Amino acid sequence: MNFHHVVLVGLSGSGKSTIGPRLARRLDLLFIDTDKTVVARAGCPIDEIFATRGEATFRAFEREAVREAIAGPRSVIASGGGAPVDPENFRQLWEGNAVIWLDAPMEVLISRMEGSQRAGREKRPLLANGGARLRLPALLEARAPIYSQAHVRVETGVVRPEVVVTEIIRQVRPGQTRTRSTSRVNASASASPPANTPSKYASLRRGKGGSVGRAHD
Repeated sequence: MNFHHVVLVGLSGSGKSTIGPRLARRLDLLFIDTDKTVVARAGCPIDEIFATRGEATFRAFEREAVREAIAGPRSVIASGGGAPVDPENFRQLWEGNAVIWLDAPMEVLISRMEGSQRAGREKRPLLANGGARLRLPALLEARAPIYSQAHVRVETGVVRPEVVVTEIIRQVRPGQTRTRSTSRVNASASASPPANTPSKYASLRRGKGGSVGRAHD
């Protein structure tokens, strides 16, 4: 597969910020988390942007973060869960890049987000009213038609992160799954894709040890 960036898409809790740095190290690429770019640019957490400036302002920051990441050197890019819904973000994220949908069973996503929010690690504005159990299924229903246009879909529910990383590399760079090198990690940060972009479904089964688990994206 020929590509410039590797782009990770998926709901909050799918493991983008867990898988992303590991994948970047294996591919010897930068890692960029567009949510972290937004926070750095705005000077405050995402929930505060929503509360004081509104979602429209957050989405404007997000579009700029996506543009900056795409214009930069080859990277593994973890996009915000809602970023691909914006048509301009979609065009930029898909054009010439390998897009990977990190998916997980809904109960796993809910468990991760509820645990993370209870621990005070996550404050997700779109999950605030009704909580993750009510909101995540609705978000998936709305976003699945976008995510499903990814080139590769990988399940992260009960699989060790390194197994997920190896599977992604197997899909995008056959024959290079043994590559291990040091990556630089960066936490800052014109045509539409083909209408019939094929999706490859790489569904991973249960692995031994820990799972992707953390919900930092």
